[in-house]
Amino acid sequence: MDFQSAVAFVQEKGGPLNLARLAYLLDKKPADASITSQLLSLQRPDGGWEPFWATGYSSLDATCFRLAQAEAMGLTVAHPDIERAVQFLVQRQSPDGSWEESLGELADAPPWVRPGSLQARLYLSAICGFWVVVFSQNLTAAGSAAGYLHNHLTPEGRLPSFLHANWLACGLWYRMNRMEPATRILGYLGTRFQDMDSSNLAWLLNVLLVAGFDPHEPILQPAADRLEAFQSADGYWPGAGGPDQDLPTTLEALRALRWLGR
Repeated sequence: MDFQSAVAFVQEKGGPLNLARLAYLLDKKPADASITSQLLSLQRPDGGWEPFWATGYSSLDATCFRLAQAEAMGLTVAHPDIERAVQFLVQRQSPDGSWEESLGELADAPPWVRPGSLQARLYLSAICGFWVVVFSQNLTAAGSAAGYLHNHLTPEGRLPSFLHANWLACGLWYRMNRMEPATRILGYLGTRFQDMDSSNLAWLLNVLLVAGFDPHEPILQPAADRLEAFQSADGYWPGAGGPDQDLPTTLEALRALRWLGR
């Protein structure tokens, strides 16, 4: 990995939020109040955030995305807006431990969050459960989500959902010390690294980083090798959604590979 060229790319292309994230990645420097306010702006009264696909609605997925950004800048549940966001997630959890977007938003919801879809429900249950336990240690809500997901684990050691639901569930189970399903699903993920682009590899590795995995876990090394190979000659990692995603993907890749000692 060409670490310096990746840092230079972020410094050249990044705005205040990305530069603040880089500062935390490199030196654990916390973002100042103006940056934090910018990151958490547009939070709705119920504690959630509006998604790109619906107006006047607080989305589980959009709220988890904001929490992921906050964690990458070093924010914790001690911040009142983060606490409100976590409470929003907990209050939206179903009695069976799952999460699902509102049926009233069915028409415009993209496939990965579409109400009534088991694939979407498993993904949202994994991502919401993961961020709830990371930020709040709410073991009741997180444990209920972990159990719901475990009930859907197939004999092959995977969830019948989008691939990213599998690594989010793995992180949740590991954080909850449920090692049997975490180990099984990590073994399945190890067979899929060659199918992943740089965005997904970086996302997977950072989830496991936050979950507390040992960076020397042997099964993670092929993922790191493949992620390294995606770096361009100009230092950045290409984002799956086109050039607009190169900057966040580069930050994710930098964090993951640094954690793995690359």
